[in-house]
Amino acid sequence: MSDHIKRKPSGPSKRESVGVRELKTHAARIVRQVREAHASYIVTHRGTAVGVILPLAPGEASPVSATRDDSPWTTFLAAGRRIAPGFRPGVSGVRVLSESRR
Repeated sequence: MSDHIKRKPSGPSKRESVGVRELKTHAARIVRQVREAHASYIVTHRGTAVGVILPLAPGEASPVSATRDDSPWTTFLAAGRRIAPGFRPGVSGVRVLSESRR
């Protein structure tokens, strides 16, 4: 099976480029390479770089778990709890939000 990941010219960085379709098709293999070989990838969409996949250092906190405790996330959850009692069958979310703003 051939490798569909496009390799960048060799230089000081060993970061490889992977298109979004290749990422979708080969996600398990790419994540395994990030985990085991500490590989990193530049994710592209139609040839334009849109993101980076980087390995975490052993013991490093996950950025996802860190954002859950951040103020914007906490504020969002609090707002959801505040308007939750207003939801009832047959009433749209837009109407509940409109009524909560009055």
